[in-house]
Amino acid sequence: MLLDINAFEILEKSLTDNGIIKRFEEEHGKIRGRMMITLSNVPDEIEVDNAASDDILAFCGSFDFYNSTVGFAISRFTMQAVTGNWITPQEENADEPSEEWIKFFVSTVMSNIGEDGSFGIPMYTFISDTCDFTVVPTIE
Repeated sequence: MLLDINAFEILEKSLTDNGIIKRFEEEHGKIRGRMMITLSNVPDEIEVDNAASDDILAFCGSFDFYNSTVGFAISRFTMQAVTGNWITPQEENADEPSEEWIKFFVSTVMSNIGEDGSFGIPMYTFISDTCDFTVVPTIE
């Protein structure tokens, strides 16, 4: 389940009202899934590779088609992973995201961080059978 369904619905309504969702679906097929990426904390049980605590950015991804979140952390200065991935169930007996979706989450995060280390949060991703697009807030 998405971590903040209300925020996602507000954004999706705006994209629908502006014709963006319709145009995407006409070109790439119906949206079949959604992913939301936010900042998180590294769980206590996850080992962090030689990084100072003020150097860490931890990201969490939630999906509307899984009831577990996935996370990982990077060094904000080197942009290298400082943890492995972790999965947190959102309800009892929740299915874990497949390796394919974990890789998609990590790839989405990394492709939306600028060369200068800047990024916007939350990241909202819409997924069809053939394509995806991510909306990221920015400061002008």
